[in-house]
Amino acid sequence: MKKKYILLVFCFFVTMISYAQTLKGIVLDEKTKEPLFGVSIYFDGTTNGTATDGSGKFKITYKSSTKSALVVSYLGYETQLFDVRKLQNGVQIYLKQKPQSLGTVFLDNDPWSRQKKMRIFKREFLGTSVDHYLCRIMNLDDIDLTYNPRTQKLNAYCEKPIIIKNKYLGYTVEYTMEEFEADLRLTTKGDVLTRSVYAEGSSFYREINERVRRRHRKTREIEYGQSVLYFMRSLSKKQLRQNGFQIFHKGFIVPPYKYFNITKIGDDTKVILTAERLTIVYDRKYKSFMTILEDNKAFTINKFGNYSPPRKISFGGVLGDKRIANTLPLDYNLE
Repeated sequence: MKKKYILLVFCFFVTMISYAQTLKGIVLDEKTKEPLFGVSIYFDGTTNGTATDGSGKFKITYKSSTKSALVVSYLGYETQLFDVRKLQNGVQIYLKQKPQSLGTVFLDNDPWSRQKKMRIFKREFLGTSVDHYLCRIMNLDDIDLTYNPRTQKLNAYCEKPIIIKNKYLGYTVEYTMEEFEADLRLTTKGDVLTRSVYAEGSSFYREINERVRRRHRKTREIEYGQSVLYFMRSLSKKQLRQNGFQIFHKGFIVPPYKYFNITKIGDDTKVILTAERLTIVYDRKYKSFMTILEDNKAFTINKFGNYSPPRKISFGGVLGDKRIANTLPLDYNLE
């Protein structure tokens, strides 16, 4: 009995250390080859991150099951993303300075005040399902906004990470925005309606409190189940039914994969939607729909659970209404 006990403890210890890995490296200026201090290094959309020291060096520990891209981000430099599995200890990462930007110039005059543009931006970036006092942008002055009356599109730009304090989910989020565009339509009454919103960027999450509060645990569980990411991961693994999703076509429930042709290609999953529009119901009450208006209805879900091309699929209903205020880190509930 004593020998068996020792053996079990030893096996457990080996399993634990096999899942913990550490990457060490240095970040340098591509042109001068000088080390860069304070570079943010994190796994995209997660709570796992660090920064370079005065010598440009960094060390980050992660689990072998981590599926997120490693982001290297620094103010004034182009952001780089890596597959951590392809990096070796001692890696040298060279960042390229961004070219001097003169800003975006439109031939049409921008008729909207900054206050109006900011109100619409916050509505479409943060969302409306969470009270504004529970999810706030802390550095609004760093965000530039332009509206083109000819195309009726609102664009946002920010050289610095956007800092979001989300008391609804219990996170502070640093969002490095690469692109934001809201395609709008104005009614004859002057109302501003939204046709579509596209946002692209990387994010790093920090817990607001040292210990996660009960209410945050509850809201996180709800939001994860209602996320596009959870749906795409369930679809790629063919776990829609097990994870609480039902698929409807023209008002009738159908077998979950009747209108999805799914093929594994290495770490990725190729999906072809064979219907123009499907209704998705989660937990028997949260209703959404997805559609691809193009003739080519193929898309890819990568090993992180993200789909591409990102603009190809249109979501409506619950999934279509989700914004950054509802978004969880990618390492939530993935142990």
